[in-house]
Amino acid sequence: MVSAVYFAGPLVVAILMVFLRWTGRSDRLLAVGFGVLSAIPASAAAWVAARGWPELFEAVASLAGVAGTAVLILWMRRTGRTLRGEPTGRLEDALGVSGWAVAAIAFLAALSTGASVTSVIGAVTAVGLGWAASTATAGTDLRRFLTWSGALLIPVAAGLLTHGVHGLQHAGALPGADRVAFDLGADPASWYATLLAGTVGLTTRSTVLEAGAWLAFAMVMTAVYFRPAHAAPRPRAHAVVVLAAVAVLASACGAAAPAADTGVIAVTATDTECRLSADHATAGPRVFDVRNQGAKVTEFYVYAAGDRIVGEVENIAPGVSRTLHVDLPAGTYTTSCRPGMTGAGVRGAFTVTGSGSGTSSAPSADPALAAAAATYQDYVRQQAAAFVDRTTAFVAAVNAGDRAKAQALYAPARSPYERIETVAESFGDLDPKIDARDGDLDPGVEWTGYHRIEQQLWNGGDLAAVAGVADQLLADVTELRTRLNGVTLTALEIANGAKSLLDEVATKKVTGEEDRYSHTDLWDFAANVEGCRAAIAALKPAYDAHLDDRFAAVDTELAQYRQGGGFVRYDTLQPTQVQRLAAVVNALAEPVSAVPAAVARR
Repeated sequence: MVSAVYFAGPLVVAILMVFLRWTGRSDRLLAVGFGVLSAIPASAAAWVAARGWPELFEAVASLAGVAGTAVLILWMRRTGRTLRGEPTGRLEDALGVSGWAVAAIAFLAALSTGASVTSVIGAVTAVGLGWAASTATAGTDLRRFLTWSGALLIPVAAGLLTHGVHGLQHAGALPGADRVAFDLGADPASWYATLLAGTVGLTTRSTVLEAGAWLAFAMVMTAVYFRPAHAAPRPRAHAVVVLAAVAVLASACGAAAPAADTGVIAVTATDTECRLSADHATAGPRVFDVRNQGAKVTEFYVYAAGDRIVGEVENIAPGVSRTLHVDLPAGTYTTSCRPGMTGAGVRGAFTVTGSGSGTSSAPSADPALAAAAATYQDYVRQQAAAFVDRTTAFVAAVNAGDRAKAQALYAPARSPYERIETVAESFGDLDPKIDARDGDLDPGVEWTGYHRIEQQLWNGGDLAAVAGVADQLLADVTELRTRLNGVTLTALEIANGAKSLLDEVATKKVTGEEDRYSHTDLWDFAANVEGCRAAIAALKPAYDAHLDDRFAAVDTELAQYRQGGGFVRYDTLQPTQVQRLAAVVNALAEPVSAVPAAVARR
């Protein structure tokens, strides 16, 4: 949808410039420049003011673009009917429009591109397009040009409206983010998905409200645009501008920063800080809106006592925002941003008071959600038991010095853990002992667990040297099973876990850095996806995610790398194959990321 925003602003300004030059009012080009340049500091100021709610800012900017484009469409309709086919004319006579009105359209169109950097790029693009188009098409039928250019702008404006609705839904200002109108199952990075988003502003997966807004706007505007001239009195351009401005302001006010009772906590992460808009809240559903303003990829965690993870969001690139939904009962918590995704991170205390509706340690009152939680908890217990059994066999092979057998058992033994990784790693003391990689631990902490043994197995080291590590691994895995058997999960924690499993794939598995000695990363990749599928399947009675096609696409991509009962070595994959794996995972991650918000609203 971003491509539609970048496309629409320059196109509107370019057509406006053509309009002015052809109608003999090149003097109004200065007003266009003033409007575009004014949008740059305005968008920068708005972005700073709304940095805690980036989706909200983008939504309001898109709605501003809708207003400017709609005004231009109506002007072009009126002028196309006023002119009699002459290649030149007088804009002032045809429209009765002032330079301020021209500047207002240019301002709203440029503002729709969002951040100030893209406004600058859009301005340069618009000026170049406008000047080139007006020069190349000089002398043709102006009336025809205006008629069809205005018609072209209708789907563009509808796309901007859809982008605004999308942003408001993801900011929580509008409902229905989980109600899918259609899902073509296409790769969002494919040429046809990009073309669809860049021309009419629709993605291959749109919500009911997004698709409905696009269709309603396009139908109404088309009916108005092609309505016979005598069908209704023509509104004056100034009145239209005023109404459009009022509509934008109303949208902005209606979608203002979430009030305190919405449970939204803005988190600003840098390379040295983790600033929260509040360090306390009342019990109940909370939304942490995390914005990475640092130079490194970061993560955000919410820990309960004993460093048990109750919520996490990973792989937040610089300039990107992610949301985390958690249901918190009263208690003391710790929040943490981890620049570079290493170390203990930048931590702070967070207090939750009152009885509220926090249910992170109790079953859900919703029967469908309670059943989903029970179903998934059974799955977790089954995987934990399988993890102990397979680790027992693996440790026996290591202690017997049977390198070939231990290597063969290594990847299958880890698969049950990878399927429930986000639940298993919630125990902050056990997860590093079982699954830490070389370099993940703080200085002075002993490196143990599966990856320590993996290094010895594939680097030809003496297995007797890691016999103690193997025994400790089995003890830690057994303790993990005991704790997992006693854990109580909520549907919201399961939904967050499904999303986090795909984050694991995107940040560690698809990069080939998880199993750096054995190169068995595709085993872990497949297990993470299987665990995500199990979580979504458990939640299906409460939330029908319509994700079968997306999971099938991942299965199809993985199938070509299967070998025997497992997978080929990850280091045999070509870069294009890795990119394709990443693309299908990202296509799956997009709808999965909407599940926690949908569950939180029940």
